[in-house]
Amino acid sequence: MIALAVAHNWYTGYHDPVTGYECCDKKDCRVISSRYVEPLPGGDFNICTGSKSRYFISKKRVLESEDSQYHICTSPPNTTIRCFFAPHVEASR
Repeated sequence: MIALAVAHNWYTGYHDPVTGYECCDKKDCRVISSRYVEPLPGGDFNICTGSKSRYFISKKRVLESEDSQYHICTSPPNTTIRCFFAPHVEASR
């Protein structure tokens, strides 16, 4: 339980720059494998979270992650993307 609390502290205070959603307000934030992330020309991203779930993330919504991984925050039942974090190199494209 402590590890979960520490993991969520990382996201505290971040908000989606377009929607204003709070990234971690009892919502699910987690690392997402790069195999589910498709960087697009111009800095946008496609996120594939399941066999039929595909989301487009405008570069205006991309936040810079505090590590070298992608992170996603969703609202239950994982249908609305609240925040998306990309590594520095990807976020600044």
